Amino acid sequence: MSEPSANPAPNNSAPFQHLHPLSIILKSVGTLGQNLFAILVLHFSLFDQNVLYTGIAAVALITLIVGVTALIWSRFTYQVTAREIRIKSGLLNRNNRSIPFDRIQDVSLEQKLISRLLGLATVALETGSGGGEDGQLDALSRRDAEMLRDTIRDYKAGLGADDSRLEDHQVMADTPPLFAMDNRRIVIAGLFNFSFVLLAILGALAQNLDFLLPDGFFDPRSWIDAFPEQETINGYSSWVRLGGALAAILSLITIGFVSGIVRTFVREYGFRLDRIDTGQPGFRRRRGLFTLTDMVMPIHRVQAAILQTGPVRARFGWYHLKFTSLAGDGKGETDHSAAPCATLAEIEPILDDCAIRQPPADLIFQGVNPAFWWRGALMISLLLIAIALGSGLFVHPGLFAIILLAGPVGLIQFLNWRHHQYALSNGQLYVRSGWWRRKLTILPLRKIQTVDVSQRPLDHPLDLATLTIGIAGGSTIAPLTIAAIGFQNAMNLRARILHLQNQA
Repeated sequence: MSEPSANPAPNNSAPFQHLHPLSIILKSVGTLGQNLFAILVLHFSLFDQNVLYTGIAAVALITLIVGVTALIWSRFTYQVTAREIRIKSGLLNRNNRSIPFDRIQDVSLEQKLISRLLGLATVALETGSGGGEDGQLDALSRRDAEMLRDTIRDYKAGLGADDSRLEDHQVMADTPPLFAMDNRRIVIAGLFNFSFVLLAILGALAQNLDFLLPDGFFDPRSWIDAFPEQETINGYSSWVRLGGALAAILSLITIGFVSGIVRTFVREYGFRLDRIDTGQPGFRRRRGLFTLTDMVMPIHRVQAAILQTGPVRARFGWYHLKFTSLAGDGKGETDHSAAPCATLAEIEPILDDCAIRQPPADLIFQGVNPAFWWRGALMISLLLIAIALGSGLFVHPGLFAIILLAGPVGLIQFLNWRHHQYALSNGQLYVRSGWWRRKLTILPLRKIQTVDVSQRPLDHPLDLATLTIGIAGGSTIAPLTIAAIGFQNAMNLRARILHLQNQA
């Protein structure tokens, strides 16, 4: 059974269509995966490992899931006209939605592993009304999904629908990408994404499947008692024990690096960034091993560029380029990765397409007041002292050593202060922050919406202030700020930004 075409009809008389029939299998498999754990629990607890009872329960569950999924599929229909998409859904409570093309800000495609095997794709529509996608067609054939996305982009660019889109896709496939990463580059990126996610996953599985594990599995004393050579270990010197502890630490570090590489490989596999000029000029990004995402980010919606690096990564010349954009992805994130592991030379042409320039080599950055570090270090040190005293007096005297953490904390605060700088040049604002997680934000002045100067209670005695820059699509939780600068300097910088904005 073939799926009807997703091409728009010239009027509103177009028939409502169902999603691809294979979406029933897709949804059913996903739901079964979520309920597999329940079957295991029933098998080992209620059914006392009886295979017959477990099989009957599994068949009943599969029948129920497939039946309900098919019923939901039959009640979900959509209509694509020349100006809007209409969606009808719901079993008991019917929901009728109409999404005009004018309201759609972004269209992205996603293919999970099973969807790729079935040749299907999910179309996510984002209107900016609440973050993330506001409409979803799950699932269409890959060809129809791409045609629907291109139709919406053509409409917003004032172009008509045209079958030459298929030729455009072929031309793009033959054109060298603007940026791409092979497996070697992905592994390099993974080395700088240290993570304990693998250890956390194993721990979570062990906790949830503890009924399958022997008694005392999580009790260290049971392992010590079970070890046959415990007396031999007690006879080892302190240096040997220290070596064992270091080996354990190195094992954890190795797990962290492996986890980072695996996470990065799964997310960034096949990463490719292309420049597209048909319809609205923008960047097309494709990536993913198990879940393939294909999104187009219009250039005119890019608000700022973010260059992320670190002390080790910068020494080898690797940077991560992100764009703050009005277009949010399916998770509501507005910082889109454009080049996860690239050199400055590779990043430059991408920025040029957005009319964003890297800071000149001779640009002088301004630092902020030293109170940025010593106030934070002092407050954290006082907190650590209070915790150390309470723990040392009432729990164990060895916990007095918590006070020693004040030294590293103060050093990190000092390094963060040295790397918190700003500069204003060539119609752009440059803001540096962080020492370990270094970030350079490049913000065109024309994209700035608000410039606020605020003073906290501890700022008044030192005549300091914080400058907060507001941009469309920026984070409201962690906005772009320049902290601990003189109040008059903050007012002067604000006046300069607004003046240059008016001249642009």
